[in-house]
Amino acid sequence: MPLTIKNEEVERLVRELSSGRKLTKTELVRRALLLYKQREGQPTRLRSERVREYLEEAAPLLEDARMPDKAEREAILGYGTGGV
Repeated sequence: MPLTIKNEEVERLVRELSSGRKLTKTELVRRALLLYKQREGQPTRLRSERVREYLEEAAPLLEDARMPDKAEREAILGYGTGGV
């Protein structure tokens, strides 16, 4: 059964995205709908939960880390006696 899109913005977006990826409009819409369906099936997590999970993963990597001092920061940024 054919699908008719009667929205100029949607048609423009589909045209732009399909040509940039060398996909047919049908394939682009199919992939977008599958992605949407996949995301809808996933339980929604609070941002605070995602941040906590990230920090728990990153914490071991930062155990021995330290902030660079002013001279080190300036060297990283490429500052010298004559400026940048």
